Amino acid sequence: MEANPAQETLPPISQEELDEAIKKHIMFDKCKPGGARAHIKFKSLVGLSFRGANLSGADFTGSDLRNCNLSKGKFHGTIFYGCNLQGSDMSSSDFTRADFRGADVTGANMKESDLEGADLRQGARVITQTESGDSISTSNGKTTFKGVGLENANLSNARAAMVDLSDSDLKSARMAHIDLSQADLQNTNLTNAFMEGANLEESKLNGSIMVGTNTDGANFEGAIYEEVLTDAPQGKVFDYTEEEDPLVKLLKSHNTWLQHAGQKGKRIDLTEYDMRMVRDLARYALTNVVADRAIFQGMVLMRAQMQCCSFQDSDFRDAKLQEADLRGTSFRTAKLTRADLSNANLSPLFFSEDRKRATDLSHADLSFADLSGANLQDVNLKGANLKGANLSKANLIGADLTEADMEGAVLEKAKLS
Repeated sequence: MEANPAQETLPPISQEELDEAIKKHIMFDKCKPGGARAHIKFKSLVGLSFRGANLSGADFTGSDLRNCNLSKGKFHGTIFYGCNLQGSDMSSSDFTRADFRGADVTGANMKESDLEGADLRQGARVITQTESGDSISTSNGKTTFKGVGLENANLSNARAAMVDLSDSDLKSARMAHIDLSQADLQNTNLTNAFMEGANLEESKLNGSIMVGTNTDGANFEGAIYEEVLTDAPQGKVFDYTEEEDPLVKLLKSHNTWLQHAGQKGKRIDLTEYDMRMVRDLARYALTNVVADRAIFQGMVLMRAQMQCCSFQDSDFRDAKLQEADLRGTSFRTAKLTRADLSNANLSPLFFSEDRKRATDLSHADLSFADLSGANLQDVNLKGANLKGANLSKANLIGADLTEADMEGAVLEKAKLS
């Protein structure tokens, strides 16, 4: 994740200094002699560990907290005003009534954290001075929770007007009576979220996923609500009233087609099918399948055999594709936001020594996807959206990244020759 250039000038704090500040803050909280409230404002704490710390009521205004470990901590009422928390681990922590105004939490993990009553509204521009006396802006005042993992988090009664929560994972989040007026919730996963009495007035919900979402008593006045994925089938579905499983019937003919080089049987065509009702799809051999503009959102497809397929413009958001064999497959313009492709094989499919078919992810949306350890050798990623994607330890040798958006992508130990 990229920092505000101004934050690079902030004076750094070491882990030892932070540990001492935490120790004194705990003593202050217990009213012991020598204690002092933690006021660590306009400092750089990049990559430091707060794991398990109790810093309720501390003040970190304007500080750079990128890639920090704040997991399993207690931060009740803590001030993170104008902070940069991009990519931090904030899971299973108590952030009740914390102040996140003007903070940038892009790509952070806040799974199972408690943000009840937290303030996520816009803040004012945060200004500080360098040691030389120059004024610098460490925050533009915009509150950004883009691409944040908030599964099972509690945001009940949070104040989040105008916050950017686009591309975030809010599965099963508790958001009763939250104020999300004018908020950006585009492409957000709200599956099974509890939003009873939520204020969504003038919010942007374009392309969001609202499967099993409870919105009883919610205010949607003026909200933009287009291309929202719900429980209702969106496309063709299989008729399971027949004696024989219709998908199995098609796959049998498809396998005959493969075995006889197209002379017998028929190639399976799942174009525009909503596949979400199909259980255990990964157990079928899906080599050479055509499924353009189909929906696979949220499906478990771990270790699936999906070589040489066509999934152009299909929806694989939040799909579990760990260790899947996807060699030679086309995902051109497909939606793969938040998909788990860790250790997946997306290298070329070789037919002979001089004939191969590269995997095509051109213009695909892979924002905040997990591609850690994936084999992406020679893959076509031209024009792809890789914002916030995890590419650590991925093999990108020979990959075409022309015009790809790599903002905030993690490339630690990736092979980039």
